[in-house]
Amino acid sequence: MRKRDSEKEKHILITAMKLFSSKSYNRTSMQEVADICGISKGSLYLYFKSKEDLLLNILQYYFHYMEEQIMLIEEDASLSTAEKFIKEFEIKLRHYIEHQEFYRLQGQELSGLSDKNIYRYLHRQNIAEVKWVEHSLIKIYGKEMVPYAADGAFLLMGMTKQYMELIILKQFPLPIKKVVRFVMAQIDFMIKGLLDSNIEPLMNENLWSLYLEEAGEKRVHPFELIKQMKNYLKVQSIPNSQKEVAIQSLTIMEQELMNMQPRMAILKGMLHNLEQIHSLKEIRKELINSLQIEHAPSKSRFTAE
Repeated sequence: MRKRDSEKEKHILITAMKLFSSKSYNRTSMQEVADICGISKGSLYLYFKSKEDLLLNILQYYFHYMEEQIMLIEEDASLSTAEKFIKEFEIKLRHYIEHQEFYRLQGQELSGLSDKNIYRYLHRQNIAEVKWVEHSLIKIYGKEMVPYAADGAFLLMGMTKQYMELIILKQFPLPIKKVVRFVMAQIDFMIKGLLDSNIEPLMNENLWSLYLEEAGEKRVHPFELIKQMKNYLKVQSIPNSQKEVAIQSLTIMEQELMNMQPRMAILKGMLHNLEQIHSLKEIRKELINSLQIEHAPSKSRFTAE
């Protein structure tokens, strides 16, 4: 096979990205990409085996480009943790402004793709973005920040989103450096206020793990399984006494999982109450696995009243 030209490959990626963004991915053919790039369709297939392969490579190219810039900041030993985060945050926002076509492409309805790696890749990138903010806040404010890190990430990203809309959609002349420093100053006030208070975080560990659930993950989140069981009980012909106890038990489990530190004894007791409904046996096992409980007790004094 003929050796691939890296500059030509880069040209194809950038050109195809702009074409997909302006015309839409679903309405663009590989022939059109080849024509705009000034190459034959056969030559295009020497670089990318399909349109989906081309799309995945576009996503990887632009994200890697940003990640390389981030790594240069990470390797700068002269910067403090907070200074690194501010500079990296600026890089991410500038990337968003300078490559708006790339982000518009991600916002399209990319349905019906046979290569599920594309969906998984985008999902992982979105999750990595939130985790990056979460972990950065913990590094800046210390371990006492852990319970509030998820809420802090949402506050920071939500606030930034509003200013980015002003810059991009309304063309407000707001310098990125100034926006980042202003937002970080406000977040600093908020976080210090949270750490000095007894306010319970909104995003506890269970809600946070539900939000971060990885695409394609085999283990289903407990909240989703509890919801499935409740829906199942509503339509099945089960004695009312059993149905009532089961629904109450599931409701108690939901409430317990909302606590910062769910009590395992309560969860195991409610799982025991579900044993009497044999048709729930398999999904109950899945719930036990999702809760990472080795085994539920055969008897329990915790019952739904």
